Amino acid sequence: MPVALAGGRASPRAPPIALLALVTAIAPAALHMLVPAFPLLAADFDAAPADVQLVLTLFLTGIATGQLVYGPVSDRFGRRPVLLAGLALFLVGTVLCGVAWSLPALIVGRTLQALGGCAGMVLGRAIVRDVYDRERSASALATIMMVMSLAPSLSPAIGAYLAEWGGWRADFVLLGMVGAAVLILTALKFEETHAPAPVNLVGMLGSFILLLRSPAFLSVAFATAFTSASWFTFLAAAPYLLSELLHEPPSTYGLMILLPMAGYILGNAAVVRLSALLGSVRLFILGLALSLASGVMLALWCLSDLTPCALFVPMAISSVGNGMSQPPGVAAGLSVYPRIAGAASGLLGFMQMTVAAFSTLLLGLLPRNSVVAMVAVVGASLALALLCGLLTLRPPAEAARPAVTARFYKT
Repeated sequence: MPVALAGGRASPRAPPIALLALVTAIAPAALHMLVPAFPLLAADFDAAPADVQLVLTLFLTGIATGQLVYGPVSDRFGRRPVLLAGLALFLVGTVLCGVAWSLPALIVGRTLQALGGCAGMVLGRAIVRDVYDRERSASALATIMMVMSLAPSLSPAIGAYLAEWGGWRADFVLLGMVGAAVLILTALKFEETHAPAPVNLVGMLGSFILLLRSPAFLSVAFATAFTSASWFTFLAAAPYLLSELLHEPPSTYGLMILLPMAGYILGNAAVVRLSALLGSVRLFILGLALSLASGVMLALWCLSDLTPCALFVPMAISSVGNGMSQPPGVAAGLSVYPRIAGAASGLLGFMQMTVAAFSTLLLGLLPRNSVVAMVAVVGASLALALLCGLLTLRPPAEAARPAVTARFYKT
């Protein structure tokens, strides 16, 4: 049931769960929808694949930056104005992408899209915590996470067919229509759910420093970050490999990408079934090990006979491992210092997207005339993820430290 705002204000009317799900899913959908059209972008703008790669790299950078910014800003100014500003910025970026006259203009538009759309990713969960009690919030968050899983699963196929039928700009026509509808519905249906309060920026920075000095946090954070890097590296390379080496249309990517997406959902389901039996630590390591084994499989298959199945079947298995390792990994990162779990959540997300952005940038700098570059970066990322994960088995030095008493917000 809804809860009252701090300071005696009346309890706000809870926004529709479907609207919160759309707000949260719009950035992941925009991220994945354009990926199948990367070869078309290279042809239209007469650009090198490494240059087109920045369309993804800077999108990830925008999401990484937003995860550190939107939470504190919305605590200071309220959820509603910050969310509306983010959705408006997403719409501006989408329009700029749709009319982009050059690749740099498209890259700027995509960066604005990411910075704006990230508001929904960050604030959707915060709004649920604002307006629902513990029991109802669990159901609401489950619905939102389901939509967040479906958005990147379906959007590549939608984007691929739109690009084949109407060109890559058709993707942004659809995203613009969805973005405008979500912005209007949010303005009409969403009431403020959080009483603005002054933010202690010095205390927040101190919390980030504390986390960055914690080996227990860093090992988990880098394990999950390198896992994410392996996925986004594959995401960046697969369209070119299918188009340039296998001469497949964008729709092939749109259909085949459903395999790893389904694998990730299967891995998430395994967490629910196996966490009590194996424990979160063993499940975390098992997921990382399965992903690395699938990376070896990817190398063997692709280097011997490159086919769509050789690309996507191993990555589907890797996604099962990712789905098994990411939830317990994130939970472990948030549990290192429970009193600053909010800062840990933002920093985890920032590190995941930043490392993923660097991996896609590295991919763009390597030769693109074979599958070797993708296999090398994906394999190295998965190996580093497992190595960092194994470091979590060490006894935590933080156990001897006194409890953290730093506070983010002035009372």
